[in-house]
Order: sequence, then C-alpha cells, then structure tokens
Amino acid sequence: MTRVKKKNRALIFLLAAGLGLATAPGCDRYARHAVLTFFFTGVPPLGEEKKPAQKAVKAVEAAKERKMRVTFKATVFSHGPFASGECDQCHETSETAGFRGMGTNETAPETKKASVTGRLVSPLQELCSTCHTSKSAKHAHKEGLRMHGPVGSGNCTFCHSPHSSPQQYALLKKPDELCVQCHPERLLFNRKAHIGYRDCLSCHNAHLGKSSLLLKNDYHEVM
Repeated sequence: MTRVKKKNRALIFLLAAGLGLATAPGCDRYARHAVLTFFFTGVPPLGEEKKPAQKAVKAVEAAKERKMRVTFKATVFSHGPFASGECDQCHETSETAGFRGMGTNETAPETKKASVTGRLVSPLQELCSTCHTSKSAKHAHKEGLRMHGPVGSGNCTFCHSPHSSPQQYALLKKPDELCVQCHPERLLFNRKAHIGYRDCLSCHNAHLGKSSLLLKNDYHEVM
C-alpha cells in the first residue's frame, strides 16, 4: 500500500508540475501544447484551440445581424382607377378592342365621337375634376381660392402620373424636384424663409390657397 501511495503521489506531482509548466507565463505555446497532449487526450491541434469560441462569437454576431436587418420592399403609389383595373373610368375601352374610338367617326358609337388624344373619355382639363371635385375651378371660385398654375390649366399630368409612381400622391418626382422645374432654384432657395428648407409641401399647398403663395397657414387643403 505504501508503494502504491508513493506511485500515486509521484503521478500527482508530475501532473501538477506539467500543469504548472503548461500554465507558466514564460512557457511558449508549443511546450504548453506538448505538456497537455502528454497528460490528456482530446487536446485540439495547435491553431485550432480558439476556433470553437470564434465560431460561437460569429454565430452570435450573425444572429444579431439577421435580427437587425430590415428588408425594404419597393413601394408604388397607384391612381385609384388604375389600381382597381377600371381603365374605362378614364379611357375608352371595349371587350372587342383595347380602346374604343379606333375606327372612323362614322362607325364609332355616337357618344364616342368626341374622342381626344390618348383616347380619354373626356378632355384632360375636365377629366380629373370629375372625381377630384375639391381641386376644380368651380370649387375654387365658390370658396374664393387661388389655384396653382398647372391645376388652373387642367394640366394635372405635369406633376402626377395618371397610373402609378414610386412617389407619394403618384408624383412624377419628389416635390422639391417638381417645383424647381418652374420656380428657379437659385431664386427659390436663396430667400430667407426658404434657407435650410427644401420640402415645399411642408408650408405650401399643392393645388389651392387663399393667395398666390398657397400657404398652409392661410388655408390647409385636404389631399
């Protein structure tokens, strides 16, 4: 029993000495690895000791990235009749032809002889105000309001797409990009009231107003 105890003590001493060497500050990685592989099995090869930890860190980072990642879908704003497939609200259509009025006036139905460019059911100057009555000249006159130039001339498609657009209200461009097509940018944004502001619709109505400035403080139109 004494001999066994001495043998066990020797093994314990060797093990402690080996672990001491393996963890000693001055011991290089190769010596430390040699000591560990001598006393233990399953020690990973040199250079792979940190891989499991690195993989775990990368997995956590990837999970965080997936959680924070936001997928944006393209948004399209469509005109009501176009979105619902009711093309005949604006265009002359039929079951037998893409558009009615493609023949001569003699063969076309009596009510369709007044076809206009684009095969619209009525002139553009009248068509939009059929549904958008609050933007009509009749409404403006009744309320004593001033009209924005394109609205007054019935040229709604100067600013709006009749079908769809990635811009809100089916605008052809962003509001400030549209405005500078008529209002010179070098004069518009050099004014004291406009310095630092490029969102025209934050202060101005797009269609109607109490004065030619179309200020929202004077009259706030319903879009």
